[in-house]
Amino acid sequence: MEKFIALLRGINVSGQKKIKMSELKILFEDISFTNVESHIQSGNVLFLSDLNDKKTVRERLEKKIESKFGYQVQV
Repeated sequence: MEKFIALLRGINVSGQKKIKMSELKILFEDISFTNVESHIQSGNVLFLSDLNDKKTVRERLEKKIESKFGYQVQV
């Protein structure tokens, strides 16, 4: 398993693109990422994945976030 950190840009800033970290953790787990740990309301998330391709991980996260929350977030 590979260890990753995802940095989500522009969430929870000035009341825009609000995502609760508890909901974000569930989203990561829905994609089958494990040992998911979020840090405060920063949008920084540590996790493990069987995937080893950073681009694939990023694309899956961006698509899932847009699908669930209705807006694009750069990961």
